[in-house]
Amino acid sequence: MPSGVKYLSIEHQDSLNLSHETIELHSSILSKVRLRQLLRQVEKEFETVLLENVALRKELERYGGLNNTNTNTHGTTTSKLRASNILPMIRNRVVMRTGNQSDDLIFSSTNQHRDVIWDVQAGGMDDRYFGSASADKTSIVWSRKTGRSLIQYQGHRGSVNSCRFGYFDHDLVLTASGDHEVHIWKWSIDENKDDDDDDNNEINTQIIRSPLLALRSDDVLSCADWLQRDQIVSASWDRSATLWQVETGNSLRTLYGHDGELTYVSCHQTKPLVITSSRDGTFRLWDCRTPSHSVQIFNGHTKTVNSALFLGNDRLVSSSDDGFVHIWDSRSASCSPLISLECVSPCNRISLSHDILAVPLDNRDIRLYSAINGEKLHVQRRAHTRAVQCTALVPCANSMEFLLASGSLDRHMHVWHIKKLKGSNNSKLMKSLDESIGSTIAASSNETNKNGGGGDGQHKKTTKRTPLTEKPNNVVTSTDKKNRLQLLQI
Repeated sequence: MPSGVKYLSIEHQDSLNLSHETIELHSSILSKVRLRQLLRQVEKEFETVLLENVALRKELERYGGLNNTNTNTHGTTTSKLRASNILPMIRNRVVMRTGNQSDDLIFSSTNQHRDVIWDVQAGGMDDRYFGSASADKTSIVWSRKTGRSLIQYQGHRGSVNSCRFGYFDHDLVLTASGDHEVHIWKWSIDENKDDDDDDNNEINTQIIRSPLLALRSDDVLSCADWLQRDQIVSASWDRSATLWQVETGNSLRTLYGHDGELTYVSCHQTKPLVITSSRDGTFRLWDCRTPSHSVQIFNGHTKTVNSALFLGNDRLVSSSDDGFVHIWDSRSASCSPLISLECVSPCNRISLSHDILAVPLDNRDIRLYSAINGEKLHVQRRAHTRAVQCTALVPCANSMEFLLASGSLDRHMHVWHIKKLKGSNNSKLMKSLDESIGSTIAASSNETNKNGGGGDGQHKKTTKRTPLTEKPNNVVTSTDKKNRLQLLQI
């Protein structure tokens, strides 16, 4: 028996040693596989950097940055990008992209928002304020002059996905949320205190927790906008948009037709026209002047349409995850874009001011384009540490300079002072800017004088419309949500 026990113990020991060797061999194989994967990833990133530097070199050659006598071909330029030269080129590229960026930054939010900022808007009298909507369930009104947070709305129970200042009632704000609700809330601020720039005179952020009106939907709401004065439109993940009567809180009509969740809604300021954008790669123009609500479908994008806006009376502009911004003529029967702007990176919620487009990109850049001819006017490179989700563009008073507000996945809102546009020598663009800014200032002055400084006389009665009938709520709820859009939920 003792010898048998000894024999069994030796056999058991051999099996243990064999199992340990097997585990070590398996671990070594996994480590080698992981190492090969990392090496392949490094090679791909190196190739990407190489191609980017080739493109940058070609761009420098095009703008005369290199010696005109050096007419190297594409192959010669690529052959010079060897390992000994690639690191200095990367360093120069970083310096070129980050240089003088901080000089344009006026202010930046710090800890006011604790999560992703989905939307940024300009509003109030003369666009004196910025509004932000965040996944931290709050919306904040900021002073454009001082950069202080003045009002914080805490009435939602889910991510706040959009905010809109009232076009006619400047003290009203419309917010849409992942808690399935649209809120209209009222805010007010002593403008004399806001004008006081003394740092010793701190202004505490006012907290608002209750809305004037709360409207409930059946699914997550991605956006909401004012349809003239007495109606609003909400865009939902149930693939429909709903028209609401503000005074009664009743739903008037539901707009169906999209095959994917709605991502954005935009309304014309003077006409009962609505644009809805969707993950199905299309956006639709709805005419709500008739009970049949005629619709026009635009199919120019290949991926999710993140936003679409009215560009004057006859043109539209849209942005998509396919990396393109398209400008359209709504009167065209072909429904093909007039101008296509390739932005390389996915384009998020765009903004528009005086024929200038501000395009926030996933690669952390913000690009400004002319809506007249598609010319690139300015690039704010690496504006944030993560993807830029939204922008708001506001012209400075009596000048051709702009303020650019941006919100990002990095939880910060930045405001930049754009002092010079590349297209400043474009006479057509500058004439358009001059006329639009001048007409806006004149209209604002006349309206103020006529209405005694912006009282109730501003709120003109809109054109009477045919009453809208409510449609049955036989909608289909979608379940295939993107990981990135899960933050929009409660």
